[in-house]
Amino acid sequence: MITHCPSCHTHFRVHPEQLAVRAGQVRCGKCSRVFDALEYLIEEARPAQPAAPAAPPAGDAASAPAREKDADAESAAMQAVAAMSAPPPEFAPVQPASVDPGIAVGLAEFDFGPRAGAGPAARTRRWPWLLGALLLLSVLLAQAAYYYRSAVIVLLPQVKPYATALCTTLGCDLPLPRRIEMMSIEASDLQADTTNPNIMVLSATLKNRAVFDQQLPLLELTLTDAQDQPVVRRVLAPQDYIGKHANVAAGFAATSEIAIKVYIEGSQVKATGYRLYLFFP
Repeated sequence: MITHCPSCHTHFRVHPEQLAVRAGQVRCGKCSRVFDALEYLIEEARPAQPAAPAAPPAGDAASAPAREKDADAESAAMQAVAAMSAPPPEFAPVQPASVDPGIAVGLAEFDFGPRAGAGPAARTRRWPWLLGALLLLSVLLAQAAYYYRSAVIVLLPQVKPYATALCTTLGCDLPLPRRIEMMSIEASDLQADTTNPNIMVLSATLKNRAVFDQQLPLLELTLTDAQDQPVVRRVLAPQDYIGKHANVAAGFAATSEIAIKVYIEGSQVKATGYRLYLFFP
């Protein structure tokens, strides 16, 4: 089959298997136009019919059928031998007598249309999505760094001056880490004051086992009766157990201990025991 480009009128030889790849859509190898090859098919010139054989002489009319049978048998045998010895068909372009010389363009210059999503326009539209994804990723990283700024400083102490300067500019605080599982009460005791029996004295030793500074925790003191039932509960802030004039913002130094002593009014409380633990709000 032969088709031609409607733009540059270049002729091409095509095969049904090639047209089936893109439902007849092809690209001209000369002007790059995509067109329907089935719509622009042209009819090939058929070779001239051979002349009819001459009639046999009248005297041989009786033997004509026999000779025709022999000739037909010989012709069939020759065609079978030719078919067996003929080389396999090639797909090289062949120019028929009635086809325009433009058909000399080979199949190497013939394209059967663009694949879906492979055109330049589809590739050029990817960069806005990529830019948007990078922008969203940057915002997400910035939010995570702000929310976990204390943990970032613990992991990267060298960035603390920059983080402090940035928080000063933005008006945010830079709190110390709060890892309560790395704090403990090493010892504690609750006794009546020797000089005033109505006053109870809480003595305890707090320890920060972390290798970094932390916020000072809160202390919850619960007084219990003989059945270990809560009688009164009190929460002690850092100013209550280290003193109001102490620098609470400095926090709990790394791998250090703090000895505390708190005086509690207990004249109205009939307590026989206590519970004490650390926590962060």
